Amino acid sequence: NPPGLSTAAGDPAIMGDEGGFRLLVGGGSKAIQWRGRSLGGEPKLTTINRPETGESLLILRGGLTLSIQDVNLQLPGGTTTGLGTISISADRLVAWTPLFTDLLNDPGKFNTSDGELYLEGDIVFKQGERTIYAQSMYYNVTAERGVILDAEAITPIPDYQGLVRLKADVIQQIAAGNFLAFDAAVTTSRMGLPRYWLQSGRLQLSQRATVTTDPNTNTPVAATEPYLESGNNFVYVAGVPVFAWPTFASPLRIPTFYLSDLDIRNDNILGTQVLLDWNLFQVLGIDDAPPGVEWTLSTDFLSERGPAVGTTLEYDLPGLFGVPGVARGQWDSWIIDDDGLDNLGSGRRDLAPEPSLRGRSLLRHRQVLPADYEFIAEVGWLSDRNFLEQYLENEWDRDVDHRTSLRLRRFFGANQFDLFVTPQVNEFFTTTQSLPELRHYLTGGSLLGDRLSYSMHNRAAYQKLEPADAPDDPSQTGSFTIAPGVANVDGAVASTRQEIGLPVSLGPIKVVPNVSGEATYFGEGLDGDDVTRLTGGGGVRASLPMWRADPNVQSALLNVDGLAHKVDWQFEYQYADSTTSVDEIPYYDSLDDNAQEEFRRRFTFDAFGGILPEEFEPRNHFLRQGYQSRIASPSHSTVDDMNLFRLGVHQRFQTRRGLRGSQRMVDLFELDIDTIVFADADRDNFGETIGPTTYDAAYRIGDRVSLLSDGYFDFFSDGLRSVALGVETSRPGLGDVYVGLLSLEGPLSSTVLRTLVNYRLNEKWIFSGSTVYDFGDAGNVGQTLALTRIGESFLIRLGVSVDEGRDNVGFRFAIEPRFWLRPKLGRLGGELIPPPGVTGIE
Repeated sequence: NPPGLSTAAGDPAIMGDEGGFRLLVGGGSKAIQWRGRSLGGEPKLTTINRPETGESLLILRGGLTLSIQDVNLQLPGGTTTGLGTISISADRLVAWTPLFTDLLNDPGKFNTSDGELYLEGDIVFKQGERTIYAQSMYYNVTAERGVILDAEAITPIPDYQGLVRLKADVIQQIAAGNFLAFDAAVTTSRMGLPRYWLQSGRLQLSQRATVTTDPNTNTPVAATEPYLESGNNFVYVAGVPVFAWPTFASPLRIPTFYLSDLDIRNDNILGTQVLLDWNLFQVLGIDDAPPGVEWTLSTDFLSERGPAVGTTLEYDLPGLFGVPGVARGQWDSWIIDDDGLDNLGSGRRDLAPEPSLRGRSLLRHRQVLPADYEFIAEVGWLSDRNFLEQYLENEWDRDVDHRTSLRLRRFFGANQFDLFVTPQVNEFFTTTQSLPELRHYLTGGSLLGDRLSYSMHNRAAYQKLEPADAPDDPSQTGSFTIAPGVANVDGAVASTRQEIGLPVSLGPIKVVPNVSGEATYFGEGLDGDDVTRLTGGGGVRASLPMWRADPNVQSALLNVDGLAHKVDWQFEYQYADSTTSVDEIPYYDSLDDNAQEEFRRRFTFDAFGGILPEEFEPRNHFLRQGYQSRIASPSHSTVDDMNLFRLGVHQRFQTRRGLRGSQRMVDLFELDIDTIVFADADRDNFGETIGPTTYDAAYRIGDRVSLLSDGYFDFFSDGLRSVALGVETSRPGLGDVYVGLLSLEGPLSSTVLRTLVNYRLNEKWIFSGSTVYDFGDAGNVGQTLALTRIGESFLIRLGVSVDEGRDNVGFRFAIEPRFWLRPKLGRLGGELIPPPGVTGIE
């Protein structure tokens, strides 16, 4: 080994090192080190200087490992990223470099020097999680070009938890970050013989400029991502080619091959269902797909109903149509040529669809515009009233309505201006058209040097109330009703609501007395004449926070280490006097979604013979909650006289949990109780002084086990009284269990048992099940059972479901690759089953 050289800071030095050589540059901040590949083995080094050609030749034999520390990579666009330490092992190496004497005399040449490398014999290239195996490799440092033969690469991908594996006969680097591979295979499996892969005759991997959104500032940020294009493609599963396509184009953060979802089901209503979702960018070979956009084509077949086709477009963009500002949204459309009958449950099991071509188209878009503007668009078209309930029941029950509106709003300090247009698209649902409507909100404005707070809500619109059309099917027509206050009316509507508050502190008590007033004009009331309504009122809001901490409360059994009790006492009084009863005003602002309105129609006939008692009208429920006093109340038509007190106590018992030195505060027990007291019980609450009362409680026995309970109580005759009790336990990666009872008393009486379990039996199997049983007249409601097998590459689920309400039994077979971007099957206790390769070879 040559002796160490004493150099000044910044000069290079070749230093002797046990088992190899070490070249230090920049005072030791960068280093190139080589050593023998095997224990006790010394590489044989031969150096040849060629002054006539201005180069030195370095030849290493006998196996070596070359380590290069503090490597930087120049990316497209001029940015530089640090790669850390690179390790290269090979049996033989030949390097062509500038003369060593030139490098020693001019340290700057180390970072800018020309050079070429040739390696052969069991090459292993490692950098972080990236590993490349090859038999021979050539690389031109100056041109940033190279060739690798018999290569296999295992590499991480941004925004993907697992690793991607590429194997090819020949890999060429044709430019920085740009590679070509021939006869190449791509997979995320780590098995020697993968269970699935994409085989391509020619594959190109490049770095493409993209734009992401900073989650902290919500602003666009320039970045790059790896992008894959290929031709002459075959998808293999279990060694068998199952799909062939001439083109493929996709960023590597989407590690699926053409098919993005596969589901096979069977039940008595829809028959055998084969549901396929395709990545359209990959199928069409679109190589300039906008970053942040996903486009899916659905090709489905339902044996009892017919063929179907649909598309879904999701986007998250830094701008749209040349207009800057983060734009996010989704467009989902699906249509089916339906030749079957709908089964929606008891009394509605053989409904003929109103049209034969059925479906929906739903667009939801939001874009932040310059100057604090925001544009929101919704388009929601449905073919008929029963489509969602038949084909997308969870969405029908839980999601907001399919609405159509265009909305532009601007924020200016404490002000918000809102302009929107809402036409009626689905005539079978009651809709209030706004053609157009302008709203203005001011929240927490200041008067008299912050002594008073000032808020207001103004609106002006031309509105048209369109009642729902009656259904065609006689079994639905018999129970069809129109809600009280709904009529064919239209006209100008203008209102202003003002509130002035006086925030004061009386010791620890925060008090806000307030006065309010509202003036509203309706161009057409329920009697056909215009209506001017004046409302005046006021009240007071108060809160008293209290707390006490005692570190001496200790219990290993109850998992308590100190105890802090925090209480927030709340009080509110509201009074309002209106010149016009709510019964004279059209029901412009619906307070329920379409699903609740449809249920209420059937419930009215089943429980009350077709006439809904006023106790259960939605507008009366809204009034008894005191929502009309809110400055941003969602309904300007539901206003009446009011005189009520709201009382509440919100409590938290907190303790410390965790290892000593890293403890954290947790809510051990929560109990929130709220109730409303009416001063004029006969007028406002059907003769009962105590109005709606609620509680919400949670006791966290440990970090993974909680006892939960909540309840709602109305005390008038047949008022709703509900209590829910349950226990929930969750272990990340192992499973979760919920067991609960729901007791309902009122217009109907029922006690329902609900259970849910997901449990990982062992390394290969997951059991899932749920049941709903009514101890009342309904009896068994339904069950689901499923077994999921965890394979190295796929999750495979076989399940059965029983729906007693629809007299339906269904079977489901689902296959989900473990590299799925939005997994549906692989979540246990809030934790995803990781993609293959994250924990090594399984």
